[in-house]
Amino acid sequence: MIIGQIDEQFEARVLLTVLTGPELETTVNFLVDTGFNGFLAVTPELVEQLNLPLGPVQRGMTADGRTGFYDTAELRIVWHDRATVIRAQVLEEPLIGTRLLAGHQLIADWQPGGDFRLTQSPEAANQ
Repeated sequence: MIIGQIDEQFEARVLLTVLTGPELETTVNFLVDTGFNGFLAVTPELVEQLNLPLGPVQRGMTADGRTGFYDTAELRIVWHDRATVIRAQVLEEPLIGTRLLAGHQLIADWQPGGDFRLTQSPEAANQ
């Protein structure tokens, strides 16, 4: 189970551990964005700070319908207590998208300071 919190702007946020080396890690505050259908997004500043390797450019569409090309970066996060390699898009804000949420259930106390819980479906947990 992953536990996050609803902030003052009524946004669901969760701190995830990003593994940066054999015994090094940092914590990043991600916004759960159901309008973002990718896996993850990280900022250019985070890519630079963590010296993340850039991957192929991907074509994407913004919420207002504009299309563009976006850098990607590969990173390792702790997701349900397991190190997981993710190819993230490089955008203006750290985001968790719906592809990473696939196979999950979100239960929230939707008020500032309220908690939310992401739990995996049994099928997703066994993959």
